[in-house]
Amino acid sequence: MAASLDGFIASENGDLAWLNDAMAKDEDYGFEATERRTGAYVMGANTYRDVSRMGGGGSRIPTYVVTHDPTLVATGNTELFSGDLGDLVSRIRKSIPEDKDICLFGGGELVTQFVEHGLIDELGVSVIPVILGGGVPFFGRLGQRRKLELLECRHYPSGIVLLNYRVRAQGA
Repeated sequence: MAASLDGFIASENGDLAWLNDAMAKDEDYGFEATERRTGAYVMGANTYRDVSRMGGGGSRIPTYVVTHDPTLVATGNTELFSGDLGDLVSRIRKSIPEDKDICLFGGGELVTQFVEHGLIDELGVSVIPVILGGGVPFFGRLGQRRKLELLECRHYPSGIVLLNYRVRAQGA
C-alpha cells in the first residue's frame, strides 16, 4: 500500500492523483516481485472500485473483494466475499501453492481488521513524498499496539521510500 508522509492513503475527497503524480515511469517499486510471489489478492470494496476505475482489475491472479455491498459486481478472476476474515485466509491458503503469498491490497479499514485479527505477517508501505494534511488514514483504531521488525528499506529517485516490516506476534 502507499501512504502520504502524514499517513493517509487517499485525500479527503478520495482523490489519488497525488499518488500517480509521485510515481516515475522507470521505477517499479517492487510491483513485479510482488506479482511473482502472490497467489491471491485480497482488497476492500473501495480499493476494488478505485483499481477498476483506473483500468486495473484484470489480473490473472485470483482476487477476493471483502464487501457487504450487494450492488458491487465482480468481473474476471474476482470473487466477492462477506464473512469471517480468518475463514477467508484459510480458504485462500488451501487454494494457492505453498510458496505463494496472499497479498492484502487495501484499504485502510481492511488492513486494520487484518492486523487486529493477527492475519498479517508482513506489511509493506510505500511512503509518498507528499503531505496531504487530512484524508483517509492508513490505519483505523487498533485495540492494542503492534510491534514491527524492519525487513527492508529502499528509496527511489522519485523520493518514494519502500518500507517492508514483519508484524511481530502479539506480546513479542
